[in-house]
Amino acid sequence: MKRLATAPHRLYFFLGALAVLILFFWWWLQVQHPDKMAVPLHALLMPLGVFPLFILGFTFTAGPRWLSVETRDDYFLLHGGTYFGGLLLTIFASGIGWYPLRSSGFMLMLSAWCAVTWRWGSLILLSKALDKKHAWAILLAMCGGALALAATLCWSAGVDAAWGVARQLAFFTFLLPVFLTVCHRMLPFFSSNVLKPYTVWRPVWLLAFWLGGCLLLALTGIAGWHLPEAIVAAALSLSFAVTSWRWGLVRSLANRLLAMLHLSFAWLTIVFALQAAGALDVNTGSAAVHALGLGFMATMMVGFVSRVSFGHSGRPLQASNILWGLYLGLHLAALLRILASLLVLPWLISVSATAWLILLACWIAMMLPVYLRARVDGQPG
Repeated sequence: MKRLATAPHRLYFFLGALAVLILFFWWWLQVQHPDKMAVPLHALLMPLGVFPLFILGFTFTAGPRWLSVETRDDYFLLHGGTYFGGLLLTIFASGIGWYPLRSSGFMLMLSAWCAVTWRWGSLILLSKALDKKHAWAILLAMCGGALALAATLCWSAGVDAAWGVARQLAFFTFLLPVFLTVCHRMLPFFSSNVLKPYTVWRPVWLLAFWLGGCLLLALTGIAGWHLPEAIVAAALSLSFAVTSWRWGLVRSLANRLLAMLHLSFAWLTIVFALQAAGALDVNTGSAAVHALGLGFMATMMVGFVSRVSFGHSGRPLQASNILWGLYLGLHLAALLRILASLLVLPWLISVSATAWLILLACWIAMMLPVYLRARVDGQPG
């Protein structure tokens, strides 16, 4: 266990994997009793519980390299432990119906997130790097995460109107901007290392367009402006389709680990087509948000975390047959959950939840030993 203290990604990814297992098991238990499902809590706790620890693991591993700064302190032990502890407290308090204690859990998560946001901002100010646009974009998104957690805390404390605000902020001013910023920087970079010849295409205006679109979606979602929401979502869907083609989706299929990133990114075209349709009063249920959270974010998380974990443990950057099969299975499980919304088939929700729990448990069983063992190449970290 001491190895978890040797590098930020080890601790954050380890705790993130445990959080995923706990949350998906918690939701699987909820699904077994449809009349008692805590849907409002699920809608906030899953995105704010599944992804942030992995985001921190990537940010504080790759980020200092982007900024050309060194970090040698153990801040991540306290911050990671506090966020994870707050998550556990929230789940426990919700199970026994003690809502003041649940709010205390969200408060711990918020305090930890504010601390890491401050930490990331201090690294940006310390850096002398010339190109810091991606770092600044992530900082803004982390501030959006703090706002989302604050709104979630207000909802937990009894302010019902804060639920919709928290949901919009969690996805569109926090998680999606982080994912898009990382994809904008890393997908062309990874692709250029594998595909030859390859022309890197990642214009600054494209990232600005995406992030501006995220902000507009948050505002239109909170205000209930459906036509503007549909226009923005449709424009984003088209931009993601063009970008996926420009980045080499078809060519990436020659390399499984690279294809995992491209196939996940391709979901964004579907996500925002569904959101545009829903905003135009087409009955899509929760299909769009599940396509975003499961189809794009969760599969992308598996792809990125696997790649970073292999690279920083000295292992070959290759996807085994087992990992590839698990990854494709997650896409199928996401499709089942989307169909459950589109076709209004409640029993498919249980099938999808079971598939997600089994597949993620297998993936986590593969990854946890990586964080507890020394690098196979003998290098530090």
